[in-house]
Amino acid sequence: MKNFHLISLFLVAILMLFSVVGCAGDPVEEVPQNANGTENEEVLDADQVLMQAAIDYFDHVAAGNNNLTNFNDIKEMLDVNPDSALVIDIRSAEDFAAGHIPGSVHADRGEVAGLISHIPRDKPVFITCYTGQNAGFTTAYLRMAGFNNVTSMRYGINLGWTERGGYSLDATGMSHLSELPAVSAPVSAEEEIIWTRAKEYGAEIAAGQVGFIALDAQADLYAQMQADPASVELLDIRAATGGEHDFDQYHIEHSVNIPWGQFGTVLGTLPTDKPVIVACYSGQTAAQTMGVLRMLGYSNAQSLLFGVRDGWVQKNNLPVVTP
Repeated sequence: MKNFHLISLFLVAILMLFSVVGCAGDPVEEVPQNANGTENEEVLDADQVLMQAAIDYFDHVAAGNNNLTNFNDIKEMLDVNPDSALVIDIRSAEDFAAGHIPGSVHADRGEVAGLISHIPRDKPVFITCYTGQNAGFTTAYLRMAGFNNVTSMRYGINLGWTERGGYSLDATGMSHLSELPAVSAPVSAEEEIIWTRAKEYGAEIAAGQVGFIALDAQADLYAQMQADPASVELLDIRAATGGEHDFDQYHIEHSVNIPWGQFGTVLGTLPTDKPVIVACYSGQTAAQTMGVLRMLGYSNAQSLLFGVRDGWVQKNNLPVVTP
């Protein structure tokens, strides 16, 4: 009887245990864990992240923003308060040392991406080069990386600041971007992906993979397109109509017009097996577009140096189609 009593107590305890478990509600879903026993984070698709950043870039353009700031406006801002903005000069180190905008800092065009953490987000940052074209692709990847305060100085140092503005380069010596404190970091997993790609792109630029169709190569491009129009994809991003230098007034034969603000609609559809050449008025917005495409992995993307108006027509006097 004593043994029977003990067995009964044991069975009651078992029943009570199952009763407690059964009353605990729905079973808790297990959280997937990685090999280290920690929770798995959502894995982002890098290509999708970059594509969305590119689409956002051209949506910004479509809203009426060209990511360019006039040299006169920059001069006025710096005269009022030299600390109100930062100018990053990406010309050669020798030219910077010989004369530059007071307060500006230097970084070679292939160095900027590697020093991205030294670029502030809390004030306007202006990228400048000789004519605005190297600054164009630099501005493109920085804005994709979340630096919405970055724009390119229109026409650069040579054609803008000194020639059109008549301003002097008063400072000499070297002041480098790397000497500024590291003040920025990615604020999201998406930015982390874009920063990584920007640094890869910077290394490509440093290795000489820039992508400009120089003035002395444009006659050869014309001959190539005459012989085989399908050998390149030439995309003219000027406005379709409305001005004396727009696509309907003159354009390179066999080129296709995709106004700049609409360029986001063709991302992901461009060929990868032949050159994709972007052309604009002066080369500055085409360089931005090339920068976005290169960030997306289009290593075949190129920009027509100085554009259709300033380069192809005015400097080279090459043939165009007119009404």
